[in-house]
Amino acid sequence: MAGVSVAAGWQLLYNRYYRKPELYQMQWKNVDLTRNKIACAPFGGPIAVIRDDAKIVQLYAESAIRKLRLFTSSGCLISETIWRNPGGRLIGMSWTDDLMLVCITQDGTIYFYNIHAELVNTFSLGKECFENSVVECVFWGSGVVCINEAFRIFSVPDFKVPKTVKLADCNLDELPHCMAVIDPQYTKSGDVELLLGVGDHVLLVEEDEVQKLASGIGPLQKMVVSRKGEFVASFTHDGRLLVLSIDFSSVIIEYTCE
Repeated sequence: MAGVSVAAGWQLLYNRYYRKPELYQMQWKNVDLTRNKIACAPFGGPIAVIRDDAKIVQLYAESAIRKLRLFTSSGCLISETIWRNPGGRLIGMSWTDDLMLVCITQDGTIYFYNIHAELVNTFSLGKECFENSVVECVFWGSGVVCINEAFRIFSVPDFKVPKTVKLADCNLDELPHCMAVIDPQYTKSGDVELLLGVGDHVLLVEEDEVQKLASGIGPLQKMVVSRKGEFVASFTHDGRLLVLSIDFSSVIIEYTCE
């Protein structure tokens, strides 16, 4: 133990030290995270893996056929299926609170898979997303918000009773820098509220209105809302990590990253 620093592996973030010890090695073989889309269920749940069709990848010895594979959190294969779904490129996927895997394609089709990689349901976001492809989506525990090429925003508030809700028009002429959703159970209205990083400010988008927040704070490159909807963490274009109240009225933590 001579010469080993007790601080080895610890990193200072604001006024706390953190470290990331290796708990165990993943059991999967030849899974390159940079070549795949990944969806991890919360609280150590299953992991969904599929080759990212938005990237040009060298296949090495693997098949050209894309497979959706579901693993345990330690990398043991649970189930797999060949991805044959139409609809264009896979835009995003996520696990719901009741461990249903949700996959959204360019044409606005939503595919629902169970833990056995069996397709159990499909749903369409509607004509506007079919005609103007979905380009980005943000999930929360039971729903999703999508933006299409015409900069229109649509929400599915509850996957258990899927229906499409069109949010207010933000008059965008380009895609936002980042998006984050406040879970409806933590909003005052009880409806979906979407945060958009646009220019040097943030837009709060609801079904009937758009509010401008935090002028001069951006451009923000990434936003993440805390699990109970109390705070939002953001990363700025000049390398600062900000933790703010959910209404952006106060800065709780400001840290300049290396």
